[in-house]
Amino acid sequence: MLINKDGEFILKILIVGDVVGKTGLDKLKLKLNSILEKENIDFCIVNGENSASGRGIRTQEYEKIIEYGADCVTMGNHLYYRKEMAEIYQKLPKLLIPANITNLSGKGSIVIEKNNVRYGVINLIGFAEMGEQMQKNISNPFKEADEQINKLKEQNVDYIFVDFHAEATAEKIAMGYYLDGRVTCMFGTHTHVQSADETILKNGTAYITDVGMTGPIDSVIGLKKEIALRRFVNNEYLRYECSENMAKFNAILLDIDETSKKVTSITRINE
Repeated sequence: MLINKDGEFILKILIVGDVVGKTGLDKLKLKLNSILEKENIDFCIVNGENSASGRGIRTQEYEKIIEYGADCVTMGNHLYYRKEMAEIYQKLPKLLIPANITNLSGKGSIVIEKNNVRYGVINLIGFAEMGEQMQKNISNPFKEADEQINKLKEQNVDYIFVDFHAEATAEKIAMGYYLDGRVTCMFGTHTHVQSADETILKNGTAYITDVGMTGPIDSVIGLKKEIALRRFVNNEYLRYECSENMAKFNAILLDIDETSKKVTSITRINE
């Protein structure tokens, strides 16, 4: 927490885009702690659903992300890649899975108290363009958002953050407007491409369509470009292989006025 020139207490929140593979984990290790210290970060959320070679997460990746400085880890559609992890998800105390997934148990939201501030985090997954098989196991994210927000407010949280892991930009934008004024920040994940539309909406909610990716630059959203090209050009079905090239670090930084509990700025990080 910082005190600005007017004597106001400012909370600093860092939200990190999808960590992809070993390259992404290495970049997270390199960058996260220094940013946490430099910016005096009070709370950090990291999306880790691609951290196990681009396909889900395992206990070892979860533990590394927490060790590097994350306060909680969110997930997305790749949680299905590690079926052996289904029961373990419930045991990892700071791991969230999308609350509107209907066939896997786990925490869809969480309350974390840190330095006498109660942070609520919700993980949701989009329905549009997620594929027929995936859609069979997804309930309405908008209605689930209502339930999770009510649940967190009953636990007297100070702030609420929503990771909306979705494909369609229109669905993310709609969710932003739907939640405006009811949550502190709604941020999109999943596309691995950082969007340039960060804003504070009319009723005070910070919003960005996609935080981006912490993962290999010379790739197609994390996938080896040679494989991606064969998939697209020749319509070949090839096994996913995560690129191991130099990585970038994508995140957003929020400033929150502790007195009004309003976001005063949202800044993209692309390093």
